Amino acid sequence: MLTVAHTNCASTGELLDRSLDTLEFYGFDSLDHVLKERKPARVVKIVGTPNLALPSEKKLVAATKCFVSHGFNRHSRPRFVYQMEKSGSKTASLNLHAIGSGSAIAEGVLIATLATLVRDAGLPNFMVHINSIGDRESSTRFVRELTSYLRSRINDMPTYARDDMQAGNPIRAFTRLAEKGSDIISGAPNPMEFLNDESRAHLRGVLEYTESMGVPYELDTSILGSNDCWQHTTFEVRIPDEHAGSLVIARGGRHNALAQKSFRIDLPIVSAMIEHEIHGRSRPKRRSRNEPKFFFAQLGPQAKMKSFSVLENLREAGVPVFQQVAIESIGSQLKQAEERLIPYTVIMGHKEALEDTAIVRNMQSRSQVVVPLANLSSYLKRLKVA
Repeated sequence: MLTVAHTNCASTGELLDRSLDTLEFYGFDSLDHVLKERKPARVVKIVGTPNLALPSEKKLVAATKCFVSHGFNRHSRPRFVYQMEKSGSKTASLNLHAIGSGSAIAEGVLIATLATLVRDAGLPNFMVHINSIGDRESSTRFVRELTSYLRSRINDMPTYARDDMQAGNPIRAFTRLAEKGSDIISGAPNPMEFLNDESRAHLRGVLEYTESMGVPYELDTSILGSNDCWQHTTFEVRIPDEHAGSLVIARGGRHNALAQKSFRIDLPIVSAMIEHEIHGRSRPKRRSRNEPKFFFAQLGPQAKMKSFSVLENLREAGVPVFQQVAIESIGSQLKQAEERLIPYTVIMGHKEALEDTAIVRNMQSRSQVVVPLANLSSYLKRLKVA
């Protein structure tokens, strides 16, 4: 859990003020605001009960049900939302969700956003730990091998792990053994050795986006979760603690399996939860919603990779930009700019990414100019926008 004492903030409210500014810059909207724009929730029933191992997974069931009941599975565009949730009198969580994108870019956006939140909170010495359990086929094979391995060591297990095994929950047994630093986990099978070609490609995409953003990471095969919940990527953000160990301040991953298991629908979702203490002012200040005057659009893998560094430079320069990097079609991106009546669009394609430039287009006159990335923020600041 993240405490205010870990950060450079004086209260929970100040921490949330900074966090929400960053989230809105990266295209996240308040879940409450998004739900008000949609039709009232329809009644949905859970048709399958997932076998879950971790308390955090149970919270995701409620979130997934909310998204299904409000028809997010019928939405053609990916949506990025955040939600503040009070866990008790002294703890709360800031939950991030990328809904509707099966691409590795969704994990990339969440990891980039988490890294920025942590840096802005005064915690530069963080590390993102990443694992992959792959798709349903890959994770099923891994869990079968893990179960076999743990059964072979059941006589060496503490009582709590044996109880988990007898309850048919080997993932929970393994996770608790890992938390306790048990020697048993050292010989456990590696989930990445069971990835099929599709799962390896997805993991490679996540790692490429993470590297392109300059986020420090390491592969960690101990970060597991129920295969009735997670698919592909799981991750944790950790900071050093006072005992020369590490403290988990955020965790998340892709949990497509939860919608399929619980509701029999396909709804790709990547989520992350930042648990934090409540200290001092507990709520963020009232926020006014100002539409950015610039829309950033990208086309092609090279441009998508470079998008994060461009956006971060604009954020640090105080240039508000709307973007949807999870959308593949340049036409769909430009349509959003037109729907929002945004005066200027900054466009980066393959050629521009290679040349470190961007096209700035006036959406009314359709005139455009090529601007070096090094001068982009200053150029946009000089533009007169009504």
